[in-house]
Amino acid sequence: MNRCIFYCHISLFLLIQFVANGQVYPEMPQEWLDGCLPATQQNITVCSSGCNYTNSQLQIAIDQAIPGTTILLESGATYVGPFNLPEKNGDGWIVIRTNISDDQLPPINTRMDPSYAPVLAKLEAKPTLSAITTSSRAHHYAFFGLEIRSQGFSWNVVTIGNGESILEDLPHDFLFDRIYLHGHSTLGSRRGIAMNGRRIAVVHSWIDNFKEQGADSQALCAWNGTTFKIVNNRLEGAGENIMFGGAKTQVPDMLMADIEFRNNHVVKPFSWKADHPDYEGTHWSIKNLFELKNATRVWVKGNVFEQNWADAQTGFAILLTPRTEQGTCPWITVSDVTFEHNIIRHTGSGINIAARDNSLPTIPTARIWIHDNLVEDINGLIWGGDGRTLQVLSGVVDLTVDHNTFINPYGNTFVTADGIAFPNINFVFTNNITSHGVYGLHGSGKGVGNSSLTAYFPDAVFQRNVIGNGFSTMANLSNYPADNFFPGAMTSIGFTNYNNGLNGDYALLPNSPYSGVATDGNDPGATMDSLIHFADSAVSGDFLLCDEITPIISQTPPLPMQLMLFPNPGRDHVQLACSGSSMIHPDQIRILDIYGRQCTPNVVICSGYQCELNLLDLPTGAYFIQVLNGNQYTSAMWVKGSGY
Repeated sequence: MNRCIFYCHISLFLLIQFVANGQVYPEMPQEWLDGCLPATQQNITVCSSGCNYTNSQLQIAIDQAIPGTTILLESGATYVGPFNLPEKNGDGWIVIRTNISDDQLPPINTRMDPSYAPVLAKLEAKPTLSAITTSSRAHHYAFFGLEIRSQGFSWNVVTIGNGESILEDLPHDFLFDRIYLHGHSTLGSRRGIAMNGRRIAVVHSWIDNFKEQGADSQALCAWNGTTFKIVNNRLEGAGENIMFGGAKTQVPDMLMADIEFRNNHVVKPFSWKADHPDYEGTHWSIKNLFELKNATRVWVKGNVFEQNWADAQTGFAILLTPRTEQGTCPWITVSDVTFEHNIIRHTGSGINIAARDNSLPTIPTARIWIHDNLVEDINGLIWGGDGRTLQVLSGVVDLTVDHNTFINPYGNTFVTADGIAFPNINFVFTNNITSHGVYGLHGSGKGVGNSSLTAYFPDAVFQRNVIGNGFSTMANLSNYPADNFFPGAMTSIGFTNYNNGLNGDYALLPNSPYSGVATDGNDPGATMDSLIHFADSAVSGDFLLCDEITPIISQTPPLPMQLMLFPNPGRDHVQLACSGSSMIHPDQIRILDIYGRQCTPNVVICSGYQCELNLLDLPTGAYFIQVLNGNQYTSAMWVKGSGY
């Protein structure tokens, strides 16, 4: 049976950085993980009696397992750690899983949830300790269909990495698939997984009850590693639900790089909110839902971020704010972040982007692309905070905010700026639908609109935005650049169903006065059909990642395909060549624009492993060209220019 392999050093998206209209857009990740459960060639069993090892011998079973082995743990049994994962020779996987059949677990591409707990084998951490730890250079371990938990408060329920200072010594290649991982229900735990290694994937899992009083806590956190795939999980953390950075890297000059974060439900439960009827009575330290302090080449797509309130921070849901750890890591930055097709809702404020770590020397934040997102229900009366949709501080470079829908009728601003000594360079704010709020676009010490744009965004492109609310007279229009639209009430925009700005259908009606007015000829605001498609799967937990159920024993997976395009950039024609595949047929090829919309080529002619695509009718811009290889698409970005 053919199976996807876990990772490939070539990119599944072989992307290059590209420039359009003078704006530099982010690089995408350069190394990708597929997140599919690997195959093994043999099983060993661990149970109370009649198995290869007794339940008290799990560490011995792990120590003696050879690569290519599945270790089957007894359904319902508890194994008290810590269990250390040693380094092994060879690249075969060791899979640790419950010994029940796949049909008793969540189906392929379906998220784990707590209802499965009674049938799962349980790896348990003693108080303050971990259930799982790693030796340096430990690699190729997968955990599937397990409950991982703590007897009391633990610092890290799973600890990957042990302060390694050499890149090659970091543990690498770990997969957590359909795991129920949780801290103590009343005492909390600081962290679910400390992901300080290379090539770590967490998919289809439920991670909750990570909370602490007076300190930060996270479902997932990494500060000394690289290459992560976090897809289709429910993530609950009181401090930062997920964070990259936040501590000094032990490996010199390390950046958290190549991060894929897709289709996750990122939420804080109401039982942690003191004024909610479900409050459980303990004041956990609340901060934000997603934070990058050290990260580059990050793809954040199709997630739902919700229920975040002002507490130990001011209530922003998303923070992109570099922290050099008191200047000890001056190489740290946040750069090359693509943030698309996400929903942010029920929060004190939206997105906070800072270029610098206060007065410390910092490489400025750069190349951030925010498109096709929905932000709604920013309400200080409920969630606290100042009601700021987007905050930009101290010299961000190449920030593009395009085709978003920002519903913030009770807020203060839709853009807030500060840090006058460092203006923000190459700021593009186009094709958005936004509530104006009390102060609209506003910078500290400046007025509303143009004066703040001039001071804080001196070369900004600000056009074709639909800005509702906040305008009582026509005189207000002079506060903003020409070529924008001011409908007055949000209900005048022509949404399918505004619904008082809460859980509405924000697609434009065909007869909306703003249909087709965006710079690209499309409707302004987020592409709602794509956005809702991704958001529904983020909440439901059903997301297509792998196409086949993995048996306990399977065959060796195929080699990956490498996709090459040339010339790239090009103009009207592109040659496509593949290695590691069978012959290519035209119906295996599809072309997507940067918003995920499928495009039609003029002609596709294939011969063996090569094809020629005539793309004369496509406008200039960037495209993903994809080839179906078995049960997954391999993709590369192609840029169509006008002068090649």
